[in-house]
Parts: sequence; C-alpha cells; structure tokens
Amino acid sequence: MNIEKKIISLLISISGVNAFTLHHHKHRHTTLFSSPADSDFQKPIGVNDRNVVDANRYNVDLDTAADMWTASVQEQRNAEREAGIAYMDSKSKDYFVDDIPQLAVSRDGGMGLELLELAGGRSDGLGITIVSVVKEGGNAAKAGILPGDAIGSITVLEKGEQSATMDETVQRTRNVECRDFDGTMDALANFPGDAEVVYLDIKRMRRWPKIQVTVEYPPSQCAEGVDNVKKLELFAGENLKAALQNRGIILDDPGQPKCDFCGSACYVSISKGKHLLNPMGLTEEKRMKKNPTVRLSCKTIVGYNMQEGEISLRVNLGQFN
Repeated sequence: MNIEKKIISLLISISGVNAFTLHHHKHRHTTLFSSPADSDFQKPIGVNDRNVVDANRYNVDLDTAADMWTASVQEQRNAEREAGIAYMDSKSKDYFVDDIPQLAVSRDGGMGLELLELAGGRSDGLGITIVSVVKEGGNAAKAGILPGDAIGSITVLEKGEQSATMDETVQRTRNVECRDFDGTMDALANFPGDAEVVYLDIKRMRRWPKIQVTVEYPPSQCAEGVDNVKKLELFAGENLKAALQNRGIILDDPGQPKCDFCGSACYVSISKGKHLLNPMGLTEEKRMKKNPTVRLSCKTIVGYNMQEGEISLRVNLGQFN
C-alpha cells in the first residue's frame, strides 16, 4: 500500500474553548480553536418517514475536508461523549461530522486506500489521520469510503470456542478516532492480522444544509422608509422560533392569543416552503385545522430531513390589516 504521510505535531489543551497548537516542520505556530455550538445551531435531522434527502449530497471534497478537520475534547461528560477524550470535529459551524457505522471492507488484495496524517507526532499517539486516496474499484471504494473520511473505529468478527450447539462469534473493536498515522495504519494492517473483513466506523465531513428564509413584518410595525421584509439564512434542524429570535426577528403580536406551549405569540404564516418543515403534531394540527398555513414556530423545525430550499413567512399575524 502506498502511503502519503505528512508529519505535524499536535498539542491538545482541555479548556472551556479547546485550543490546538500545531507545530509545523518550519517551526511556525498556529493556534486553532474548535468552534463551539451556537445556541441557534443544531445537528440536521434525518429520519425515514417523509422527504428523506440523501446525506451524500452534502459531502465535501478532500481539500475542504482536510482544512475543516480538527480534534476537540470536552471537560464534562454528556450522553454522547466522555470527558477528556479527543474526538473528530469541524472547525466551522458551516460543516458537521456525520457518523457512518459498520462499512464492511475486505482485505483480500489490499484495502485500496491511502492515508494522510494531518497532525501527529505525539508520544501518546493522538493525531488526525484521514483517507487521502480511494482507489477506483478497490475494496474501500466498494464499501463506500470517500477521500476526506476519517476512521473512527475498526471492528472484526472472530470465531470463538465451539459450544455444543453453535459456533460463538466474538466481536473485537479498536478505537482509532483522533489517532496518528502509525496507530491508524497498525490497526488497519494488524488488528487482527488474519481477519478477512474489517468493519469501519467512518467519520465524514459534510456541509450543513441551509434554508433561505424571507420574513415579512406587518407594515404597521415598521417605521417610515424601513423595509418590512428581512432575509435570513437558517441551518437545517433549527427550531424556527429560536432561529428567528436569535437573528433579531421580534415576535410582538398583542392581537393574538398566547401559545400554550411557549407562552408567547409565536404564530407564523407559511406562504412558501411548507414541505421543508416537520409535520404538525396532533395538537397543533387540530388547532390549525381552519388555518392550514399557520404554524406554531416553537414547534416547527426547518430543513426537516436535511432538506434545503426557500421558505417565506409572515410574523405577528394579528397586526396585518
């Protein structure tokens, strides 16, 4: 296997904002900060009941992925991650890391991929290593691996001791997320050496799908000469009410009853792009039976199922003549 290797040492400090100092071979120093999630930013929702978009349409090329990959750590444990454990992350909130589990890759004839080390050289083996080349027609290409992907873990299935009734299968997994070139290469080649097929959990860099939103205010709420139409860009997966307010849209409608869920006048009227929103819940559907274009913004998700497109809506409905 031909291997392209670029050596950069990586220093990780665990703090409120994670800082990574890359020591280049020319002794230049650059500090990178992993981008924390903003309050108006959520991971795209992809479920299987309506208008599912193929997430691969948001893939990025190798150069973009290489520029965006970084490593992050967090001080406190949550439902997804342990504290103090490095994980692959994006430098920009315009991109996100998607998990693609259990891609089966045959070792017969070679895996057909090349690796690029973006950061490494530490004594503890931490680093950033990605796939730089996937050979056409090779085993990695057949499994669906793309240039720019990072390998999160490697799993093999082995036959255990034979019982009286069946052969037991033992699953062994090795984590290689945020490992340097040598650690990743060793796992691919030697974990374990006689396994014909390995199952790779892949981390893939993708751009966030976005929604272009046109918001119309009642003219009566705008001063003379002020445009009552505002243009916004939202991320797929955002809550509509929170996204509007975080971008400066004022929901002020004394003529409307308060929403039972959020306690404010959060009603909006959708004139374009209704298919880009999540389906109404049963309670909302009953309440809006006579007003099918009206949504409770506090219960509305834009870019449902990772869709992109355009939405037009009105706010503060009671103030329109």
